[in-house]
Amino acid sequence: MPRNTKAVSHLNTLNEKRYSTTTVDESDGSGSSEEFEEMESDSNNMADDEVVDFQDKISIENIADVFELCQATCPVRYLSVLMYISLRHLGIKWTDSDNILRQIGAFKSETSHKWSKAFLSGDFDEFVSENRGGKHSPDFWNYFPEIEISAKQFTLERCSQKVASFTSMDLALFIGTAYYETIGITKDTDSELIRSVSSCRNDLRWWGATFKENGARPYFEGHERQDVVESRKAFIDSFLSRKDSFYTVSDDPQLPGWQVPTKQNPSIILFHDESTFKSGKVAPKRWFFGDSAPFYSKSKGRSNMISDFVVAHPSGPFFSLNPVEYARALQKYHQLGAPTDLEYVLNTASASLNVGYDNYLDNA
Repeated sequence: MPRNTKAVSHLNTLNEKRYSTTTVDESDGSGSSEEFEEMESDSNNMADDEVVDFQDKISIENIADVFELCQATCPVRYLSVLMYISLRHLGIKWTDSDNILRQIGAFKSETSHKWSKAFLSGDFDEFVSENRGGKHSPDFWNYFPEIEISAKQFTLERCSQKVASFTSMDLALFIGTAYYETIGITKDTDSELIRSVSSCRNDLRWWGATFKENGARPYFEGHERQDVVESRKAFIDSFLSRKDSFYTVSDDPQLPGWQVPTKQNPSIILFHDESTFKSGKVAPKRWFFGDSAPFYSKSKGRSNMISDFVVAHPSGPFFSLNPVEYARALQKYHQLGAPTDLEYVLNTASASLNVGYDNYLDNA
């Protein structure tokens, strides 16, 4: 077994003092003062040495020593997972990774892989289950619990939005703004984040959020492009310029009613609504709170699609023909009487369809 280095020996001395049941006489010179002086001398001498050649000077024992030092403040599970995913990310083979982990005193590859999988799959409670017996030292949230509550609410609201634009950086910026408002000082332009992005990611996991694949894409993405906005504005303005020709509803919330067109040759606005229900469940990944997505899409998956034509007229909201009008329509459009998979409402263009895996309702 290799001889312990000075750093490890010093750590063992500190741990013995910390957990000793006897009182240490500070006036006794037999403590670790000589060791402190020796380490300080070595540290000063290092500044005069040449730059360390890591390829030649760093050994597996050095890594093991640093790993053991870290165990004083961090659970070995966390450190093992950190080392394992780092080695695998750099392309180190499983067997080679296992050899390194064993030599530095970490979990073997099989165990590290299990806990890495728990962490990456979002099962954060399982990952930290044996190390949540209490906070050993106060952290940011101990001093600012009201900011934590606001941050959780902010996260919930952003994760509930349809567009998957929320990131841990957004949370870090929100916490920083709330912090400066709480303590009443102005933030410097070059100041660092109050809470790092990495800490915010772990906060999200502690709060129950998960970052995973998001299989839904809102088909309305891109509707706020400049060209789309301009076209939409022109379309709406064309209706507003002719509003006196349409049947409209008054703005009185107490007694709304129909307003009859004041110009000759009135027009009836016809709306088309197409809705999909119970569809499959969009950014490749997003933060989730709970098991449900905030919206559904028309992607693959069984669902029911309803196509409605709605009219703005006092006679009723749904567009329909009376029997005489429908008979005349059949004479001109014979295909209206042909069998179809669509379930039409009698004498209307409104229909529904049970959509299969790869089908889509077209309005041809």
